[in-house]
Amino acid sequence: MFALTKWYMDVVDERLNTYIGYWLTLTWRKLRLQGHHQLLRTAHDGVSSHGGLSNLPPPAGEDGSHLRWRSDDATGLWTAAADPIAATLFRSESGEIRWQCLMPKARGQVELPQLSLRGWGYVERIDMTVPIWSLPFKRLHWGRAHTANHSLVWIQLAGATSQSLAWLDGCGLTDLVIADTRIETSACRLAIDQNIPLRHGPLISTVFRQLESVTKLLPRSAFMAHERKWVGQGQLHVGATSEPATVIHEEVTW
Repeated sequence: MFALTKWYMDVVDERLNTYIGYWLTLTWRKLRLQGHHQLLRTAHDGVSSHGGLSNLPPPAGEDGSHLRWRSDDATGLWTAAADPIAATLFRSESGEIRWQCLMPKARGQVELPQLSLRGWGYVERIDMTVPIWSLPFKRLHWGRAHTANHSLVWIQLAGATSQSLAWLDGCGLTDLVIADTRIETSACRLAIDQNIPLRHGPLISTVFRQLESVTKLLPRSAFMAHERKWVGQGQLHVGATSEPATVIHEEVTW
């Protein structure tokens, strides 16, 4: 009855110029939709975004270590710098949520009309058969941090079902603690000392703003989640070492 596949890809350079691309397909009853969304943040122009329904093909993998995606005005290439990780975030009789982080850390490059962007990047794919208006949690924290020698990914879900997961260089951890500017596990500590807003508000007025004709076809509660997303810098402490990190993280509440 319901199926959603969403790809997420990002790149951040040393000036915190940021590119985020989404590709998704949704099936519900006899309805089938496909679309994309892009967000660009530059130090000079700030944040801009656009997207909508489209027939753009999904990202395509090459030999297991490269991924390409071409949107209407951007061409991106991600080259894996870490092994993939995966988890089932939820499973019940009503469906499941499968998360595949194909590239927890990648060397990314995106060519845009106004900018060539190169830096550390990240790629994930989520497959859901649980309707987005029936999610079993009320709050989501997600983020990724990259340094020259490490990668950190975290997911925390709270509600009727809870998960608290992190991966440091691909090693799974379950003792995750999240504060406003601190991510901590027994193996590492990330101190975020700069947060630049990328998006703030209900999804119906941000990501889905240009899809009013579509949002009218689905239960309104599917789009009422409130998202706060940031790009920033920080320090990742692993053992006795500390390295500067680039960070993208978000909080979503329903």
